This record gives sequence, structure tokens and C-alpha cells, in this order.
Amino acid sequence: MEASKLEVIIKKIDRVSEWSGKLFSWLVVPLTLLIVFEVISRAMGVPTIWSFELSNFLFGAHFMLVAAYGLLNGSHVRIDLLVNRFSPRTQAIITIINYLVLFFPFVLVILGFGIFYAATSWSMWETSWSTWSPPLYPIKTVIPLTALMLLIQGVAEFIKTICALKNEGVKP
Repeated sequence: MEASKLEVIIKKIDRVSEWSGKLFSWLVVPLTLLIVFEVISRAMGVPTIWSFELSNFLFGAHFMLVAAYGLLNGSHVRIDLLVNRFSPRTQAIITIINYLVLFFPFVLVILGFGIFYAATSWSMWETSWSTWSPPLYPIKTVIPLTALMLLIQGVAEFIKTICALKNEGVKP
């Protein structure tokens, strides 16, 4: 594929990850309001049966749906203690190997099982076992959606690393 077309595709992927990360980061606002509401409700002696579960759903969705944004901005946990001692070229090679051996297989497994998990939940209109009994299929759909977003951003990061390595400028 032509380099300029590849750059356009990568920039579009990066924009989607940037946009989705900023959008889903706002889930902390309703989460915070919910927690404050529950604290006040409990202080007044009228706790709710639904706030704990809903707060878990909101936090889970927030945490997962900003994962591609985190990958784009390099905020995922990495063990740089040894890798930083190598040359930029060697670091790029290690990054490429890690993507091939660890990242892509892990994300593909999560995507495959996540699709099955979500589809099963949707097929049975699964609800929680709690007294409140909210539907679980929307939150379970977040799992394959997250994996797909991570996979796409991972491909972009992988290509950036390869291009940086080829151009010897390294550091994508």
C-alpha cells in the first residue's frame, strides 16, 4: 500500500481513538453523580438497590471504552526497566515482537470470546441476578467493542513502529 494512503488511514484510526476516548471519558461524570447520590441516600437512611450495580456498569464501560485511547497515548502499563537501555532501533524491534507475540493474540482471544459472550447474553436477554435485575447484554457488548477498538488501534501502532524502524527515525 502506498505510504501516503497508509498515513491517511493511520491518522483516521488515531482520530477515532482520540474522539472515542474523549467521549467515553465523560462516563466518569454520571458515575461520580451516582456515587454522590448514593452516599447522600445512605446518609438519609434510604439506600438504593440499584446504585452499586449501575456504578459497576459505568466504571466498567468507562475503563474499557477508553483503552484504545490509552494505547494511542502510550498510557498502558509497560515494563521499560530493561527496554529503555537498548537503542531506539532495538526498542522498536522488541515492540514489534511484543505486538505479534502478546498483544495481537490476547486481543484476538478477547474479541472472539467477547463476541460469543455478548451474543449469548443478547440471545437470552440476560439480566442480573440482583433484585434490581438490569439487562446485562449492553455491558457485555462493551467487551468485544473494546477488543475491536484495541485491535484497530494496535494495528495502527504496529504500522507506525514498522514505518519508524524502516525510516530509521524510530520512536513512532
